[in-house]
Amino acid sequence: MATPYWSAFGTSDGWQGYGNGKMPASKLCRIAGGHKLRCDAAAQYGKLADAYEAHFRQKLCITDSYRSYRAQIDLLRRKPDLAAFPGTSNHGWGVAVDLCDGINDFGTPQHEWMLANAPAHGWINPDWAREGGSRQEPWHWEFAQVP
Repeated sequence: MATPYWSAFGTSDGWQGYGNGKMPASKLCRIAGGHKLRCDAAAQYGKLADAYEAHFRQKLCITDSYRSYRAQIDLLRRKPDLAAFPGTSNHGWGVAVDLCDGINDFGTPQHEWMLANAPAHGWINPDWAREGGSRQEPWHWEFAQVP
């Protein structure tokens, strides 16, 4: 069987010596719904979720978080026009989430609140994912750092 074209991705060591999508469970922390993130990102996600719930009186809706290398391969097979190449996704570093319930649409009160408030907790909707960006993914948020 031929080697898949994405097999070279994700092979270099990155964060604390772990490759993208190859982080051990001991380096990840649980957040809502059994999702996991790198622990520093998870702590700030928790603070963001609390602030969101206090404002909207509903829980922050999440559909995706840490994505293993194998899961990145699977996503590319299922959604080739949407997925990053395996080993290049910030989901594989445990610092990206996909959100829902209004946050996933530009211009909604939920999305506008996130744009205004998430950076205070270290979370951003990156330029490429913003309205007018190269991929326009309002649902995609990344942990940049605590300001």
